[in-house]
Amino acid sequence: MTTVALKNIIDTWNMIEKYNVIAYREVDATTVEVAECDYNRMLNATKNKEYIKNLRRENGMMAGHNF
Repeated sequence: MTTVALKNIIDTWNMIEKYNVIAYREVDATTVEVAECDYNRMLNATKNKEYIKNLRRENGMMAGHNF
């Protein structure tokens, strides 16, 4: 199963609950992995796709600094 790493923040957990994502795993204090199919389902179901894209672990202000 292919996964997508998301930031372990309240917005991610809100989306997991809202879209009833079952295939997820909390990796550590900074990362939650969800199945790629669930990530795509969240992305396609929302009007603001950038909001979901910004939840990805590699995106964000500090991503290039390995924070």
